[in-house]
Amino acid sequence: MSSRSAYFKRRALSLLTGYGVDGEQRLARHINKLDLGRFPSENSNKVYTGQDARIIRESPGCPSPLARLDEPEVLAFFYSKGGVGKTTICANVGVALAMSGYKVLMIDVDPQASLSLLFDIDVDQDILTIGDAIEGLLIGRNVDLGAAIQYPIQALDLGLIPADQRLVRTDMMMVQAQYREQLFTKVLRRYQDVISQFDFILIDTPPSVSSLSFSAVASSDRIIAVVELANMAVKASGNLFALVAELEEGSGKRLPITFIPNMLHGGKQYTRETLEAIRASVAGISDVSVTSTVIPEYIGLARQKYIGGQRTLMEQQPTSPVGIKMIELAQEIEAIAVIDHGEK
Repeated sequence: MSSRSAYFKRRALSLLTGYGVDGEQRLARHINKLDLGRFPSENSNKVYTGQDARIIRESPGCPSPLARLDEPEVLAFFYSKGGVGKTTICANVGVALAMSGYKVLMIDVDPQASLSLLFDIDVDQDILTIGDAIEGLLIGRNVDLGAAIQYPIQALDLGLIPADQRLVRTDMMMVQAQYREQLFTKVLRRYQDVISQFDFILIDTPPSVSSLSFSAVASSDRIIAVVELANMAVKASGNLFALVAELEEGSGKRLPITFIPNMLHGGKQYTRETLEAIRASVAGISDVSVTSTVIPEYIGLARQKYIGGQRTLMEQQPTSPVGIKMIELAQEIEAIAVIDHGEK
């Protein structure tokens, strides 16, 4: 795994903690009182971490206090169509939440391991995955789930349980299991001591319905559906509604759905028309919403490369126009989590 770190400047910290661009001077006074930040080198400006953001948001007077959730918010990033930017947005939202001061765990359940590769995990090495925990549950053997968690970014409280091709075997084993839709939930409960350390659990699923992905979705508090603003978007959304209906029929649990519109392009009228069609298609449907934040089409979001590997946009350009959109999206997800698992 490469050495990565997430130190960011005061402008980004101001956005992440709710002060905004206009409140940067107020934030500076708050920082001085708390004695936060570090100088990366001589004659350079201070940089900050997710822990600094957490301290600020837990201190009196912060305009955006850290939400106190009674248990972790579990979000399944799921969509039945590939190539919509689901993994990219999942990764950037995870980083943005961690930069904002939350403790975040991402779980990769896609055998293609796109999320793991984005964070420079060597999936060809001997690693533990969520599949090991599920298989252990099926054969009555415990695994050390805490040991499966890797922390790919220094100075950021962001854990990742990676994936590899063995998840194909896990899925085949689940096909034969009774109550297979409950297995992921049982794993989360079995390892509650590990899971409860985090504020957010983000599950990145493959773009298909399998026993594994269905069980992962069933374990969540909410489905986050990243939808590309293209012609097939409304039809693919119908497939998602069918999955939720099947889950409700089988378990009695109705999962809320939040759509994140992606790839809006001002010069492509059909993207705006698709956005309007999606909003119209879910209007009035209980427990279904569309985020106010719309992610624009941006080549830098897809090509997150640097020498030696990849990086998320939030690591590289948190105050770019799309980086700011990611922060806004993370803040919407915070508000959703309060609705789902707010303070008692």
